[in-house]
Amino acid sequence: VLFASISVHSVSVRELLPEMDEELLETLISGEVVSDSTQNGDIHYLIPKGALISDTVETVTSYEKGFVVGATALVPYPEKFRDMTTAELILSLYNYGQSLSSLKGITYISHRAGDKPKILFEEASVLSSPNQKDKIEDPMFDVIPEYNELYVYLKDTSFGKNIYRVEVRVKDNGLSMELKNSNELKFMGIGIVAEGKITMLVEVTLTDEGILFSCVGSVKDKNPTMNILVYKVDLELSFMNRIIALKDWYVDKLK
Repeated sequence: VLFASISVHSVSVRELLPEMDEELLETLISGEVVSDSTQNGDIHYLIPKGALISDTVETVTSYEKGFVVGATALVPYPEKFRDMTTAELILSLYNYGQSLSSLKGITYISHRAGDKPKILFEEASVLSSPNQKDKIEDPMFDVIPEYNELYVYLKDTSFGKNIYRVEVRVKDNGLSMELKNSNELKFMGIGIVAEGKITMLVEVTLTDEGILFSCVGSVKDKNPTMNILVYKVDLELSFMNRIIALKDWYVDKLK
């Protein structure tokens, strides 16, 4: 149940996800992740009404070639949020999302490693520009800025060193983060996805039942799998792993 002190902009999950069937809604409300891919059909049912990421989702799902994966999860409000106003809660969520250097060491479940946790990012740092040398401390705000754009350097255990542009936007009952690659993604030193063709989205929405995390990953102009040398690279699974890892990282910040 949402605490009364943060109920000003609350809405039920069912209202936010009118296209999700009852069985999946029950799965979501029970605490499980609901995920899907455009390889299986339409994924718009995973995106909440009024989401800031809606326009971007419309764009990436309209690509002639490429794929999109989505995952959504509902997390109970932590005790420390009990006495916060809506504005204070959103500011806290905003600052948690700015602590991008803490992406270092986050893990995902690797099927190749026998469904065991594997480190996703070996290094992570916030940058003021797309130049890896322009490292800055994780930003912290007392007041949410009207617009904020920064960059994050991530050394990926599968795809090497990459820089993403990060754009953060705020709505009355939450916020969104958009990450887009600022360099070519490589596997084993071989370029596989061009600059600007990877998008990862995280939308955070306050609901009556808890905090709703809606995550999307897309790759333009690429098939879900490709063969590189003797390796089969499953991009669809890779980016599903990455958006779920981003969700888990954000949820860990709430504890």
